[in-house]
Amino acid sequence: MAQTIIEAAAAHYAYGKQVQTRALRDLTRLWVAVDRGNIIESWQAKLAAATLIVAQAQQAVAEDSIEYTTAVMEAQDAPAPQHQVLAAGFAGIAYPLGDQLRRPIGLEDSIASPAYKALRAIGHGYTVDRSMGIGLDNLLLRSQMQIADASRQAEGVAMATPPVRMHYVRMLNPPSCSRCAILAGRTYRAQEAFRRHLGCDCRHIPVNEALAGEMTTDPYQYFNSLSPEDQDKYFRPADAQAIRDGADIFQVVNAQAETYSTEGGALATYYGTTKRGYWGSSELLEKNKETGQRYRRSKRERLMPEEIYKRSKGNREQALRMLEDYGYITGLGQNPDGVVRGPGVGYLGGRKPSYSLDPATGSWTAASRNATD
Repeated sequence: MAQTIIEAAAAHYAYGKQVQTRALRDLTRLWVAVDRGNIIESWQAKLAAATLIVAQAQQAVAEDSIEYTTAVMEAQDAPAPQHQVLAAGFAGIAYPLGDQLRRPIGLEDSIASPAYKALRAIGHGYTVDRSMGIGLDNLLLRSQMQIADASRQAEGVAMATPPVRMHYVRMLNPPSCSRCAILAGRTYRAQEAFRRHLGCDCRHIPVNEALAGEMTTDPYQYFNSLSPEDQDKYFRPADAQAIRDGADIFQVVNAQAETYSTEGGALATYYGTTKRGYWGSSELLEKNKETGQRYRRSKRERLMPEEIYKRSKGNREQALRMLEDYGYITGLGQNPDGVVRGPGVGYLGGRKPSYSLDPATGSWTAASRNATD
């Protein structure tokens, strides 16, 4: 069953990429015909055609998403949907780019932005050729995201129509960045949207509770499937080396989100440095009242792997000791579910309980977690 659903998801993803490719090709043709001596007005004249290209692509992927989601749920014996989902309702909309909520704008306004971006690049001293390339990159990226989000939104609504509790599992489409790699295989509530970055092409697969446990993904398997060069590319060289040296992939990747430079110029991270964190729970803590810190953090700065390798100066034994000292090598091995938290079911209302699947009942059982970062 799980393999059949994965194959259906792969076919659905492939169709979406075909739609995106056609749309981006047509948008490129419009952009290269822009008058470089009058960028704003020239692109404004083509704006209606460009917006129509994206809106038509949004409707096409939304239609396929609804059909795909319905078929996958039927394969899991889910009850028939109680409401009809209309693909047209997901077209012509500018979805927020990235995972940050911003002031909503129309799709045409979103598609107009690349012209202004190109003009600003010229104002900053870039050549016209380079500036037009910057504008084109922005046009294609935002259009790709708008098309992909129409598909995701349609899937989410289609999942909510049957009178049954459904979840979705996050699926990678390699090559993927390090952040996506450690989130792959996570199970989320149907109404929860997973966080993403610009250009993220991860998909979600509708599953019932019993099947969710069969859809897990091993981030170490994905990491090891990459060449050393690609490991360095997608995980950063020092972080990739730390993982190759036995570090916990979740500690390494999550540390990237809260990096800073110390007064001495060292690269460090705030991640995991509170009393609730894996590393911080074993450190002496203090609260810095001057900076208005909410939680007490470790007195010691938690160095990043890059800084650790820099300080070890090629001495591998010293690097391994420091990786352990700063909480990257845990001594518990490299567990694909995570040695600190264990398997989880997405972000559930701020609290992050751990769940395990009871094979006898096919239901999830909650267990407490001590560490939350």
